[in-house]
Amino acid sequence: MKVLFLEPDRELADHVDVYLNGLRLKMNMKKIQSEEEIMQEGSSLLDYSLFILNLKNPTDPSMMKFIRQRGSDAPILLILDKVANSRMLQTLYYLSYDDVIIKDFSPDEIAFRIYKLCHIWNDDTFCLAKDVCFDFKNALFIYKEDKIFLGRKEALFLKYLLAKSPHIVSSDEIVCYVYHNEVISQERIRSLVRQLRAKLLPFHLIETVKGEGYRIVNTKIEEEMDSTSSTIIKFCLPLLPVFADSCLYAAL
Repeated sequence: MKVLFLEPDRELADHVDVYLNGLRLKMNMKKIQSEEEIMQEGSSLLDYSLFILNLKNPTDPSMMKFIRQRGSDAPILLILDKVANSRMLQTLYYLSYDDVIIKDFSPDEIAFRIYKLCHIWNDDTFCLAKDVCFDFKNALFIYKEDKIFLGRKEALFLKYLLAKSPHIVSSDEIVCYVYHNEVISQERIRSLVRQLRAKLLPFHLIETVKGEGYRIVNTKIEEEMDSTSSTIIKFCLPLLPVFADSCLYAAL
């Protein structure tokens, strides 16, 4: 997949590039530092599956028009420097960029916005990190070559937690989505959480938020490398876009 990444901060662009290519998907990312370089692309703009743009004047739609007039309908992810101007965000909303992210963001935060825009993950598959994936359709949690089979309700619950991450999922939402409004006790929900946690060990993905519900959290796992040494592998769960533009324009 080819990505055109316009970012004057070369260190940031390199950091994002390295992070993305450390995940399951390999990207061919062309990194540029000026808007003039986009103008020089011409018909090759059609080759890109995604545009990540940090523009001098983000409220000026001329760059978007240039890309669209040359036949590309690939999504555009707009990067903004820190802003406190809600009018700008409102203008960007009406310009219909596909997504907006505001600095300073972490590589894992932008990664799953890219995943969402390019349909790399969807309602059935969530790539959480390198060698870690949840296949909802087949109710499988995959770590390297290991496959952990989940029950139907366990898979539904995990999918809903991931789709809502980093937000908290309430008991009422669990009853609605997992149990289809069946009348159940709180102990039954707690039992489901315990079963899922036990299956996913050594991953500790599910946090109980007292009085509110459950959510996905970042964690670390230990993995033995050989009989004499071990290493700590950092398992960072990228923030998932939740629904439509709720992540993009929460300030509006």
